[in-house]
Amino acid sequence: MFQCILKCMIRMIEENDIFACWWWYNWYITHSYATFETEPVSSREFTDRVHAVREKYPWIVLEEDGVPVGYAYLSSFNMKAAYRWTCDLAIYLAPDKLGQGYGSQLMKAILDLAEKDGYYNMVSLITCGNTESEHLHEKFGFEKKGVIDSAGNKNGQNLSVAFYQKTLRTFEGGAVPPEPVNLNPYAERREGRVPLF
Repeated sequence: MFQCILKCMIRMIEENDIFACWWWYNWYITHSYATFETEPVSSREFTDRVHAVREKYPWIVLEEDGVPVGYAYLSSFNMKAAYRWTCDLAIYLAPDKLGQGYGSQLMKAILDLAEKDGYYNMVSLITCGNTESEHLHEKFGFEKKGVIDSAGNKNGQNLSVAFYQKTLRTFEGGAVPPEPVNLNPYAERREGRVPLF
């Protein structure tokens, strides 16, 4: 672990990271049930998604020896206004980097950013049976709140999904809490190759 800390850096995503993230995501579409998308997305569509997320939320990349090995980002849990203190989490690793502790590093970083940005809850939707993801979330204090049985069908298989939640802070009294900072353009607040962690 000490050696990895010296060689690893977590930073905001850059344009030249998008191709690798796109390739990994399409790998998960075609080789796993981690995402319910059934057809690979185009590089243009994925790039547009990154840019849309970056307008309000963090999208971080973990690199080792200058090479990206995984990413994590936050997004809207629900577009209705009263949900704005709850964010949604996604973490993906390069397929050949699973089980090496990178997921934990990304999870620590994205949780820290969510807390600093003023969120009260973080949620993650996990395909039932994805034990690696379930264990990662539980390790960081997420609780399984419910299951939607047979929520989707991919490659002829019925799949259930579980809602995981982590409470970052609690609402106190009847006062409206401060707005999370995602109401300001996120891209203007953190740019460049500055290590976040």
